[in-house]
Amino acid sequence: MPLVFNIAQIRLAYPIAISNVIGTWQPFIEDTQELFIRPILGDALFEHLSIFSNDIADEPTAGIAPPVKTILILTLRKAVSLYALHLGIDQIALSISGAGVQVLQSDTHKPAAVFSIMNQKDVFLSRAHRQIDLALGFIKKNPATITGYALPANPYFIRSADEFQKYSDIHGSRRVFLSLLPIIGNIEMKFIRPTLSPVQFDALKTAFRSETTLSADNQALLEIILPALVHLTMSRALLEIPIDTLDWGIFNNSNSTFNSIQTKSQANRERISAMQAANERDGEAELKMLQEFLDNNASANKYPLYFASSRYAGPENSVKRGEFLNDATNSIFVV
Repeated sequence: MPLVFNIAQIRLAYPIAISNVIGTWQPFIEDTQELFIRPILGDALFEHLSIFSNDIADEPTAGIAPPVKTILILTLRKAVSLYALHLGIDQIALSISGAGVQVLQSDTHKPAAVFSIMNQKDVFLSRAHRQIDLALGFIKKNPATITGYALPANPYFIRSADEFQKYSDIHGSRRVFLSLLPIIGNIEMKFIRPTLSPVQFDALKTAFRSETTLSADNQALLEIILPALVHLTMSRALLEIPIDTLDWGIFNNSNSTFNSIQTKSQANRERISAMQAANERDGEAELKMLQEFLDNNASANKYPLYFASSRYAGPENSVKRGEFLNDATNSIFVV
């Protein structure tokens, strides 16, 4: 069952003309759900919410606080409508027939200029992204009210966009945070785990997942790990996120992540490179700080598993540890 199934639900998201019918927009609604909504929510939650969508009125009853699931579905309907408008706005006036592709026009209406259409597409996209962030916020704050569905556990040391935001500005976007999760996992395994030693890393991860309150020693260690993890993640993401890898080539992604093209132009290559280098330097310095902390504090009673790390240097040699250099033998990202 689609989350949006009548034209009134689209008009709640944007005041389109009365002449529109739902059939015109149905292909774009279906594409939206598969391209944007299902990948973000996951198959299980998407199917769970789709079952209840038909029972939710187009608007909540005045004076009555709606249930969280109703708020969630209404928010997702706006997101679906706005994404569908984004996908369809430049195609809706095209007629494809045996005579070829034609643009529909009447005596009183003519097609909008291309720049107007592109600006409107970006407005739809940025507003849809915002609705998805609101929906993800409802899910995070009210998991128990989404009856019949258990939220999957985040396996990484950084559990939310709010935690990530403390060290790097992603505008608090949960949608952006979800896109960063694979990179976070990669950085944990490639850099944090070898630094701690595999056994110390696994012990900290077990405590992090199972203990309601971490011990003071583990909390101190985690407070050094998190900024390094965030900055190294951003260093990698700044190179990868703006790129679309498709089966017919690799392309720059020109859509702004947080706002419309009217107010945010795409960063140029030089600025992206400077931001990437700054995050890489910060992350490397924080990894060095992590190693120095462990070298100076590891003992039989505190972080004893760190002695298994190939990077253990001991208190005497800790101060001699050099900065990470960007060369082919020990760089984090070889340029």
